[in-house]
Amino acid sequence: MDDYLHAEISAESVRWNVNLLRQSLAPRTRLCAVVKADAYGHGLALLRPVLDELADCLAVATPAEALGLRELGYGRPLLMFSACAAADGRADGMLLDELLQQEITLTIVSQACAEALAAAARRVGRPARVHIKLDSGMGRSGVLPQGVVELVDLVRRQPLLQLTGIYTHLATADEADKTYALGQFERFRQAVAVQGPLPGTLLHAANSAATIDLPQMHLDMVRPGIALYGYQPSDRMQRRLPLKPVLRLTGPLLQIKTLPAGSSCGYGLTHTFAQATRVGIVPIGYADGYFRCLSNRACMRLRGHAAPVRGNISMDQTIIDLANVPQAQVGDEVEVISADPAAPNSVENLARLAGTIPYEITCRLGPRIRRILPAPGPVGFSPGDAGNVDGKWP
Repeated sequence: MDDYLHAEISAESVRWNVNLLRQSLAPRTRLCAVVKADAYGHGLALLRPVLDELADCLAVATPAEALGLRELGYGRPLLMFSACAAADGRADGMLLDELLQQEITLTIVSQACAEALAAAARRVGRPARVHIKLDSGMGRSGVLPQGVVELVDLVRRQPLLQLTGIYTHLATADEADKTYALGQFERFRQAVAVQGPLPGTLLHAANSAATIDLPQMHLDMVRPGIALYGYQPSDRMQRRLPLKPVLRLTGPLLQIKTLPAGSSCGYGLTHTFAQATRVGIVPIGYADGYFRCLSNRACMRLRGHAAPVRGNISMDQTIIDLANVPQAQVGDEVEVISADPAAPNSVENLARLAGTIPYEITCRLGPRIRRILPAPGPVGFSPGDAGNVDGKWP
């Protein structure tokens, strides 16, 4: 199946989206492109060159992702979100040493974590750049506001730890009601203000939703993720930017046959045809990230027409109804996921059908899907000034 499925990944759409997001940023505000989970399933190796050009820095979740980016040749500022050690200070010393040798900016969430990193810095004989993550109300990772002063003081006392950032993450910025997000932001601002002057320290809080809807939260840097790839953070946003989806997924029509009236199809025989119907077989299934819950609900497109999914989606194959496409032939390209946001098989519409979010649709796309770069085409923005891309942290 490896050669059947192709995800066309548009670097030009990424360029459009980044420039669109930058239009609302002050010149001094940096853009950190979040590329964790293989660029949200889009293929980081393909997108690294354009993001290297357009973004001031990149951010990932795990050590493997950070080191993998360095192996891909990315040499500019790189922030790792996951704490560099467990909250009690336990860490893989060799891994910490390698992260420091690769000049990756690390997140700390506790004093024990800071001490483990300071020890690693002494071992490798080079300073460690760190960002403190503050839990302002999401209840996930990060130091609580009452512990920030002590943690900042500890970092300042460690000669080989350089505090280059303090940040938080917002739980509800993509909701229509911004009350809780604004409260989180205020708690973050208050916790930072207590520290006094923090020269050379980036303050950042804005994810995609806050970058779009809450410009007062832009601060020194924003961290868009899903918006880079062309998807709205949620249906409840106050603004809806004309983002361009980056991904289009296709596969071939492998077989066509006519099933007689009264016959059923798929595991469990969950769809019965009232009349004789031409059906086609597409080589994609839930093993590739095409959700089984889309059975009898989603549609694909070929030759410009909708082809509804019939029966339960299998691990490797999906049955589609060709009643609307009488001219369909074996070998035709079937569009499984469209790059048109209004299409019934767009990422966002498939997410609605599945009762989930666009993030999950793209992140679940499996390794049997080959990511490719199509020929570039006009998208409406000239490259212009990509902002501060000098590659230096303050």
